[in-house]
Amino acid sequence: MAMTEINDQLLEQFFQPAKAVKVEDNGFTERVMRKVPYNAVCLSHLWTLFCVLLGIVAFVVFVGWQPIFRGILTLLNTNIGDLHPVPIFMTAGVLISLAVVELVQKMERLQI
Repeated sequence: MAMTEINDQLLEQFFQPAKAVKVEDNGFTERVMRKVPYNAVCLSHLWTLFCVLLGIVAFVVFVGWQPIFRGILTLLNTNIGDLHPVPIFMTAGVLISLAVVELVQKMERLQI
């Protein structure tokens, strides 16, 4: 038996008597638990907003649109025959794989 399993069993035995004890707190625990998820969601939304704003600022400061436009113009000025097929197939493979993973996850959530 592994040491962690022994520790888990010892902890379970130690806390077993405490499971049966009911501490009356006049609904305090329920009130706290109702507020926790909202705060977590609010913090998550604020963090997401902060990261998006930071990305926008970095995009503007480092003139992020120039490499995008340069790449688009290069693609438009390139003959299709000059493009190497391996990166195109690799990109298509990655995108198809991501789409399949997303589809499987949605089907698992919907239990189809």
